Amino acid sequence: MGEFSAPFDEFEHLGRTRLAVRRGTFAYWAQSALRGLSSVALWVAILSASYLIVRHIIPLVTGTQPPISLKSAVPLIAIGISYSMLITALRRTLGQRVVGILMGLAFVLWGLEQFLHDRTVVSFLDDIVVFLFVVDLSIVIRQNLRSSAGERQLRNACFPVVKTIENFNFAAQPSIDESLVRTLLQGGYIERRENVLIVGKSGTGKTHLATALGYAACRQRKRVFFITASRLVSELIDSHDSRRLRHFYRWLDRFDLLIVDELGYVRFSELEERLLFEILRAGHERMSFVITTNIPPEKWGEAFESASLAKATADRLTDRGHLLEAAGEAYWKPGRSAVVVSQFRTV
Repeated sequence: MGEFSAPFDEFEHLGRTRLAVRRGTFAYWAQSALRGLSSVALWVAILSASYLIVRHIIPLVTGTQPPISLKSAVPLIAIGISYSMLITALRRTLGQRVVGILMGLAFVLWGLEQFLHDRTVVSFLDDIVVFLFVVDLSIVIRQNLRSSAGERQLRNACFPVVKTIENFNFAAQPSIDESLVRTLLQGGYIERRENVLIVGKSGTGKTHLATALGYAACRQRKRVFFITASRLVSELIDSHDSRRLRHFYRWLDRFDLLIVDELGYVRFSELEERLLFEILRAGHERMSFVITTNIPPEKWGEAFESASLAKATADRLTDRGHLLEAAGEAYWKPGRSAVVVSQFRTV
């Protein structure tokens, strides 16, 4: 039986579209209104705070008291309202919004104390203000501690150049599935010990994507190491010749994510291939790999000397993995073609 559409399907879709547009328009105007009120409150805070200073200067210059009395509560309340509204209007993370709103609320309560005469209530508000400042600074300190931990992981990852996904031009490489990349950046594949294979010609952004995935993992405090396939093979041969191969295996086993760049660009001997594929095979379900290569995994058995080992390794990697195909030409070449990016399986 063929597919069919109900007579009102197109109108229902149109209604949903209009509803989404109305919601977007409402959000835009709400954010604009909040930014406008924030600006007004900011000027109230600036002008009232300036007047507080001027009122101390006027008696020194003229010898008379200023005609208007103003409490310091006014700029405190105004700046608290301005900051809270601005943080609410801007695109920020949940943590940043919580810090901003609590900070603004602390200033508002601090100012309101000056209008109260009940010492018990004032003391209670003082304690609330102290609590809000402590919570604010605690969140900021924790965020900075996490950031410093991520920076330490970033240094240990040994990236040749740090590149993030914000600098990746998806429009120039339309064959890359952006939604899949955004999902991978969340790091769930590392928790599940899944792998990512990025296949394409030289200059199609494979290393950039691999580095961006590694950078995101470092920010999530994952232990990441970046290495080219040729350097990894060189380290394996040196360890093999010095009879320290087991020690090198234990060292690699510390990492949550191993990024192997440029697999297939250099021809290796049979021993070198065997050592390399043994690393990839042994790490199966123990860690995650991000591998960039110019050879599709289904052709590894044809492209390497150790055909059976290469094919078995490719099967293991793709059994629990995701494929990103940069099927177009290099960025500097015209005529890039787009393909649908496939995913091996969802676990």
